[in-house]
Amino acid sequence: MINVWEHLKAQEEAQHFCSIHKLQCPVLLDTEAEYMTRLGLHGVPINIVVNKKGIVQAVGMTTPDEVRSTLTKLLLPFG
Repeated sequence: MINVWEHLKAQEEAQHFCSIHKLQCPVLLDTEAEYMTRLGLHGVPINIVVNKKGIVQAVGMTTPDEVRSTLTKLLLPFG
């Protein structure tokens, strides 16, 4: 997970977000939006799913239901 543009207390904000949504994953802090710029993405919120090899699997998904649906499809492709 990458937290973008949290200029004040970025780490605390990311931890808070993860605790609210019960997420247990690595979180990268991109306070200058360098990664977003490299990907050519604009605007927040946006969610990007990256696999263990660093390959982007999905982009978008702004609501919790969209995130849940996308992750379910990626994790259970035959379900």
